[in-house]
Amino acid sequence: MTKKPLVIRKSSTKSRTKKPMAIKLVHAKRPVLKHFKLVEHKHTGKLLHFRHSSYVALMGILLVLGFFLVISQNMTRAESVTIGAIVQAPPPTVGATITSPVDGFTIVNINPSVVSGTCLPDSFVTVYNDGSLSSSNYCTSAGVFSVNVQLHAGKNVLTARNFDAINQAGPDTPAVTVTFSADTPTTEVTVPKLPVSPLVIPGVSTITTGTSAECADYQQSGALPVGGEPHVAVVCVPRIVAVTQDHTIGVLVWGGSPPYALDFKWGSGDTTLVSLDQPGYKAVNVHYASSGIYNIDVQLTDHGSKAATGESAVQVTGTSSQPLAQVVNNILSSSWFETPVPLYLSAVGVTLGFWGGDIFNRFFGARTARSKVSNYMRK
Repeated sequence: MTKKPLVIRKSSTKSRTKKPMAIKLVHAKRPVLKHFKLVEHKHTGKLLHFRHSSYVALMGILLVLGFFLVISQNMTRAESVTIGAIVQAPPPTVGATITSPVDGFTIVNINPSVVSGTCLPDSFVTVYNDGSLSSSNYCTSAGVFSVNVQLHAGKNVLTARNFDAINQAGPDTPAVTVTFSADTPTTEVTVPKLPVSPLVIPGVSTITTGTSAECADYQQSGALPVGGEPHVAVVCVPRIVAVTQDHTIGVLVWGGSPPYALDFKWGSGDTTLVSLDQPGYKAVNVHYASSGIYNIDVQLTDHGSKAATGESAVQVTGTSSQPLAQVVNNILSSSWFETPVPLYLSAVGVTLGFWGGDIFNRFFGARTARSKVSNYMRK
């Protein structure tokens, strides 16, 4: 069979000036695909040499992806949450007992004084002085409590009572009588009527002298005295509050010489300063950034620089977004093996493997070896 002679045809001027086609039919070379009517750009479909792959760019993309994976993991890491629920149950069978100071003890120039004892774990403990509410706090899981109690000159009859989650009181325990003596004589004033417990639980309990279960709506009945030693008592505090939401606690101020300055220490490192022109009730808003039990300490100073103290606690539940410093600390202390996407580490490993193989092939591959041999033979 004879081959036809190769004929070279000259292009016409028209054909030389004609613009090249931007696309070409795929089925021109692949007849199987002619029924699909697919088109492609004339530059597509070309294979590039493996050394054109940018492994640096690939690793950069993977590192950025990993950074955001770790950020998202630590931003959504949940804190421990305590969930409060109202469940009907019998009152506590264990009461709060004062163990320090002991009965008959004399206290000199220490005011307020620390009162501690045993209680039903995780209950709410209220301490009374001469039958009136003085201080309150949560009983620890170990079954102990400790509060600061403001004493008056002479004998002070101290009692304690613990309350459960629906404000049911436990049994009464023996009272402890202590004697307070001060170098400077003091003049006491009549103590106003105070709630039996400062706790308010919406739908369950209300404030004894108030009109609702909201601290903002508390109304004190009767006139409050002035003169003598100043006093402050936390008379309204929610049983459980949600994290990051504002809540209100209420204090009652009487005695001393008005006006009064109140310094609220919330137990979270934050403080609030407020003033009160006359004896009365003051509601203050506060919110917490994380869950837990926080001790609330209220320091009062009257116009004559006399001081008084009140104490309580609040339980905060829920979760919140962590501050930037905590997120950074979690990232630095966490492991890359904790990433939420298991295939991420596989992608990093595969990319590093191909990159290492490429480097090895460039310096120690068969083509490089043949090139080195050829250069050596030429010499």
